[in-house]
Amino acid sequence: MVRRRFSKPPTIGKSSRASDKAPTGDLTLAELMFKKTYVFERSFLQQFRGGEKYKPSPSYDGKSRWDTPEEKPGVNGWVKAYKQVESKTGMPPSLYVRILFKILRGSSVYTPTPAQLTSPQMLGLVTDYIPGVLRNLREQFVAEAQRAKTAITIQERGAGHRRPLAVYYALTDNRVGLSPLFKYCVAFKTADACPACEKGDVNRLSRLAESWKFDAAMDYSLFPDKYDEVWGSTIPKSFRVAVTNLIDSAIEKS
Repeated sequence: MVRRRFSKPPTIGKSSRASDKAPTGDLTLAELMFKKTYVFERSFLQQFRGGEKYKPSPSYDGKSRWDTPEEKPGVNGWVKAYKQVESKTGMPPSLYVRILFKILRGSSVYTPTPAQLTSPQMLGLVTDYIPGVLRNLREQFVAEAQRAKTAITIQERGAGHRRPLAVYYALTDNRVGLSPLFKYCVAFKTADACPACEKGDVNRLSRLAESWKFDAAMDYSLFPDKYDEVWGSTIPKSFRVAVTNLIDSAIEKS
């Protein structure tokens, strides 16, 4: 009887290094994050406008609709779009996508495909928006603080509500026109600085803050340094720490 000989199993060399390619497709980790960011932001925008969650076409991954071994792989649309954004904007592509879709949520402009991200119109929206960010944040903060103060005073003096309840009613009144971040900060701070308040008041405000936390993080995470400069201690320290993980987790799940 002839004895079979088997070769030794391959081993990983000491000088081996992990590839910078993502485990799926031909995307680097940065390109994969760009893809996930676009899918997340487009889904968020479509649902914000009353639509459905976005599902990208497999063709963007360079896959034929026939998906057979005989078909040659096509150009990966995500890689192409990533390189276009990187070369035309000089910004991290994922950040560019997040800023662009933030602008789109406040407009009726059409939703761009990955190939349209660097169209003259889309580039113009971002380049016109960025220089005025700090000024707009200052104006927004002053205006919202004044509107909130007036609304709370009306609830306290006009309706006779105790302070925590006056804050609650002011924040839930859409006519006041407060941003998610401002409403989150006021609700959180009021609940946190109210040890003598009734338990129901604290719980009510805490739930209210939690309901706006994600939308607040969507805005804050784009320009954290500028928000910190203008809003200062209004923004809770715990929120600053948690916001990155909150957004990254949502993008990863998209």
